[in-house]
Amino acid sequence: MLIIKIGGGKEINLEYIAEDLKKFSNEKIIIVLGANYYRNELAKKLNIEIKIIESESGYKSVYTHQDVIDLMLMTYAGLQAKKLSALLIKNGIKSISLCGIDGKLILAKRKKNLTARIENKVKLITDNYTGKIEKINKKLIDYFLGENYVVILTPPAISEEGEILNIDNDQVIYHLTQIYQPENIIFLIEAQGILYNKNITESLIPTLKLSELEDLIKESEDYGFQKKLLNIKKISELKRSKIIIADGRYQNPISKALNNIGTTIIYE
Repeated sequence: MLIIKIGGGKEINLEYIAEDLKKFSNEKIIIVLGANYYRNELAKKLNIEIKIIESESGYKSVYTHQDVIDLMLMTYAGLQAKKLSALLIKNGIKSISLCGIDGKLILAKRKKNLTARIENKVKLITDNYTGKIEKINKKLIDYFLGENYVVILTPPAISEEGEILNIDNDQVIYHLTQIYQPENIIFLIEAQGILYNKNITESLIPTLKLSELEDLIKESEDYGFQKKLLNIKKISELKRSKIIIADGRYQNPISKALNNIGTTIIYE
């Protein structure tokens, strides 16, 4: 099995990804799809503020209110998921795109006691729509995999009470890794892999130990990248799969990743 996380950046090339997937027709494939750039662009057009909050431990994330949930339904579950599904079909690949709500695919519990550091004070945020994943509907995914569909998954998720909740895509990858123990996990991003210096393309780190990941997390000043590294570290600690972080902007991104063109996580 192959699990692919496609980042939500503007430069990610879905056409190249779909074309490359034709080479893997005999593989069971789950794609977890991002759409951050498109969510943020739509927010600007609709005059919706995307707020960044900081946890007590210093990690930053998007504050999820009802408008953000609506944006996610339009851009993650709608725009990007259907674009990718159509591109796969164009390339002769059976595909189905599902968000966590469909068939109660991703069940989450609302974080009711979310705290954030605001103006140097820790405050309780009660009007949030952030969820923690409790269960993934393996039976539903297995049905489509058994029918040789490439399964595309996106947020948001659903609670037992019917609340639509934001979840982190990398947490979806973590739970899928526990369930399926895939041979390979590929993260496609807007860079050649993990760089020592994001402004210097020649600073690619071809292999990275788990212990070195911790140092990079502490050194990073990019909250999005910092969070990405934290989640990759957590997934890596399962030691179930080969993990490659590779470039999603150019042709043959999956083939290149599986040929170790990018950053490969090494288990110690």
